[in-house]
Amino acid sequence: MLNANKISIIGSGNVGHHLAKELSKVGIEITHVSGHNAQSDLELANEIGAGVCTIENLPKDQLAIVCVRDEAISKVLNELDESIPAAYTSGSIQINNLPKRKYLGVFYPLQTFTKDSEVKISEVPFFIEATNTDFSNRLMKLALTISDNVNLASSTERKNMHVAAVMVNNFTNHILHQAKTYSDDHNIDFKHFLPLLCETVNKLKSDTPFNAQTGPARRGDQETIEDHLSSLEGQSQEIYKLITESIKNTYPKNDKL
Repeated sequence: MLNANKISIIGSGNVGHHLAKELSKVGIEITHVSGHNAQSDLELANEIGAGVCTIENLPKDQLAIVCVRDEAISKVLNELDESIPAAYTSGSIQINNLPKRKYLGVFYPLQTFTKDSEVKISEVPFFIEATNTDFSNRLMKLALTISDNVNLASSTERKNMHVAAVMVNNFTNHILHQAKTYSDDHNIDFKHFLPLLCETVNKLKSDTPFNAQTGPARRGDQETIEDHLSSLEGQSQEIYKLITESIKNTYPKNDKL
C-alpha cells in the first residue's frame, strides 16, 4: 500500500529544494533525499530532517518525486526500482517517451525556482499527468496540499506551456541582462528600472500584452528607433532590431498611439 504521507525526493537542486520544504510545511514527511550532488543532498536532508541514500535504496512503499534536469530523467527512472511510484517535474518531457512504469506521473510546477528566493507556492500552477487515473488523482491531491491552482494537462499541453514559459521567463530575463549591461556601460543604476518592470508586469493582471504595448515601435516612431540603434552594437543591436520589427508587424500602420 502506498504511504500518502511519506515521500522521497530525487534531486536537491532548485526545484527539489523548494518542493521538499513546501511539502514538509504541510505535514508530508520527506524521508529521504537522493541525488548525485552529495553536499547539496546532505544540506537539503539536514534542513528538512530527512535521510540521504542512493536511488537504489529508496523506500518502495512511497512516492518518489524526480526533480532532475530533463536529460537525466530517463537515467534516474532506469535506476529506480520499478515498483516505486514516480513523478517527475519537467514541463517539456513527454510521459510516453520515458521508460515504461506502472505508476509514472508528472508533477509540474509552472514557476522558476532559485534556492534562496522565496516563492508563494500557493499561487504556483501545478500540472498533473499520469499513466492511470488513480495515480493521477493521488498526485492531484498531493499538489492541492501546497497550491490552490492544480490542473490536469497532457504531455502536448505541457510542451506548449513550456515553450510559452521559456519566452515569458528565460527570454525576458535575457533581455533584462542586455539592458543591465547597457546600463552599466553608461553608468546608470539598473535599480531605476525596477519600478518600470513591476508596472509592466502589473498591467497584465487587468489587460493583455497586445493592449498594453507602448513605445517607439508601437507608435511607429522611426526617428527614435534609429537613434536607439545608433547607441547599440553587436548582439544587443540585433535583438533591438528583431523585436522592433516584430512589434511593428503586430500593429497595423494605421493603428498608432
